[in-house]
Amino acid sequence: MRDSAGGVEARIEVFGLGQALKDLNKIDKALRRDITKDYKRVTSGIVSDIQSAIPLNYPLSGWQRQWRLRGEYEVFPWPTSHSVKAYINTKAPKEVFGGKVNLSTFAIKWTGAAASFFDFSSSNRMGAALTAKYGTPSRVVWKQYEANKSELEVEMARIVDRVGDALSRDLSAR
Repeated sequence: MRDSAGGVEARIEVFGLGQALKDLNKIDKALRRDITKDYKRVTSGIVSDIQSAIPLNYPLSGWQRQWRLRGEYEVFPWPTSHSVKAYINTKAPKEVFGGKVNLSTFAIKWTGAAASFFDFSSSNRMGAALTAKYGTPSRVVWKQYEANKSELEVEMARIVDRVGDALSRDLSAR
């Protein structure tokens, strides 16, 4: 999936979980921080797999040159370091073009415009060259998610259950 900031993102959606995490933060801040630490621990494997799947050198020969999108936003040269991070988002759904867009609660993001070009380009000569050399889109993020999917789902279910149990205990204590 593409991100509006020009990166690549894999998301896990559990409806109502964002609000549950907000409520948990009001009830037990220490437990909420533990949930965040658990999420970082659970996703550390996929984050390192994504980082290791990103080419260290220029994926294509022209990517060492500078290129700005619309003269403002620097896309290339290919960065020497790449930001891949797992995060928890509890923001309210956005309204876009008159409709609500639900943001994911748990996500992993590889940021940067070059990341989007590398992971998703499929048309024109650049896309054809990337496909020939690195395979079909998504070349990094989604493939690593698929490779880690079963383990990630089990661990994420434990985290979601932990949030639910904490909120249930609080409701029963009232």
